[in-house]
Amino acid sequence: MIYYKKECKYDFYNSLIFFIFAISFLIGLIILIMDFKYIVTTFLLSTFTFLSTSATDVVVGDDKPDASYVDFSESSDELEALFNVTGADIIENAMKYLGRPYRSGMKGPHAFDCSGFTSYVYGIKNISLSPSSKTQYTQGVSVKRDELRQGDLVFFTSPRSGRSVGHVGIVTEVEEDGNFHFVHASRRGVVVDNYAKAGYYKGRYIGARRILDY
Repeated sequence: MIYYKKECKYDFYNSLIFFIFAISFLIGLIILIMDFKYIVTTFLLSTFTFLSTSATDVVVGDDKPDASYVDFSESSDELEALFNVTGADIIENAMKYLGRPYRSGMKGPHAFDCSGFTSYVYGIKNISLSPSSKTQYTQGVSVKRDELRQGDLVFFTSPRSGRSVGHVGIVTEVEEDGNFHFVHASRRGVVVDNYAKAGYYKGRYIGARRILDY
C-alpha cells in the first residue's frame, strides 16, 4: 500500500513536469512563429514600399531626386542644343543684358560677374557651363585665336589670378584681320570690347574654348 502511494506520487510529479515542459515548448513555438511572421511581413512591406517609391520617381518625377536619379530628358536637350544652337543665337541673348551691373558672385539676370554672365547666357539655350571661369576653361575644345568665331569663350588673366584664368567673355564678332570683339561682365557692367583696342585685356589673353558644334 505504501509502495503504491509512492508510485502514484512519482507519476504525478512526472506528469506535472511533462505538462510544464509541453506548455513551455508550445509557448516558445508560438513566439517563434509570430516573430517569423513579423519578419516576413516587414520584409514584404518594405519591398513593396521601395518598389512603389521607385516607380513613382520614374513615372511621376520628384522635386528633389536623389544623387542616383538621372534626368535623361535634360541630357538629351543639352546634347541637341550643342549641335543646333549657333554663335549668333548666343550673342543675340547676350546683347539683351548690355548695361547690367557687375556684382561679384552674381549669376544674373539682374547683375553678373564674368563667369556668371557666360553661364547664364548659355544656360538660356539649355547648355550648362560651370559658374567658375577656371572650370569653363576646361569645357568644350581649345581654339586658336586665328580660328575664333561667334559664341566662342575667350579667357584672360586678372590682377588676382596671376597667370591663371581670372576673366571670361564671349566672342561677338571676328574681323578679317583676326581681331575680335567680345561681350563680357566687366567692372563697368556688361559691355562689348574691341580686343585690339582694349589694351588691358590684350595683354592678358590666355586662350579660347569652343562650346558649340555647329
